[in-house]
Amino acid sequence: MDAVGAGAIRDVVAVLPNAPRLGHVVDAVAARIGKPVRVVDVDGPGWGALTALVSQLPDVALVLLPPGSTPLYRMHCVLHELGHLVRGDTGAPVPRTQLAFAAWSAGGNVCHRSLDDTPVPSAGPVGGVLHGDDEEFAETFAYELATVLLSGTVGVDERTYG
Repeated sequence: MDAVGAGAIRDVVAVLPNAPRLGHVVDAVAARIGKPVRVVDVDGPGWGALTALVSQLPDVALVLLPPGSTPLYRMHCVLHELGHLVRGDTGAPVPRTQLAFAAWSAGGNVCHRSLDDTPVPSAGPVGGVLHGDDEEFAETFAYELATVLLSGTVGVDERTYG
């Protein structure tokens, strides 16, 4: 990761209170991007291989998740999507194959996390898809912030994936 990415992570960590919780990270990212960020459970069909996505609307960013994930995996997915916001990944309009999310992203763009290695549509700098650098930063952000949130806990790795 480059110095700018590492600096962005340090900047978010620097504004967190002692013993931070996930909501503190959400608030820090919202302050950084200049608009509210909401985490929303979206039940129903249509998730497929997706584990989360972020819908960027003009006045709010929505981190959308399927309900039922284990708490630590859910935290990881939220942190990953927040990493896309911190990096400035712009996303793309909702693909026709994911119209179930259209109600949550009308008038905005989405970045999403998939488990099946399919290209992730984006209006980003490299050919319209999120590539390795985008995903690497989001994963590094999730890891580094999880380390801060979970410091002092025991058995984290065993609980993360249920």
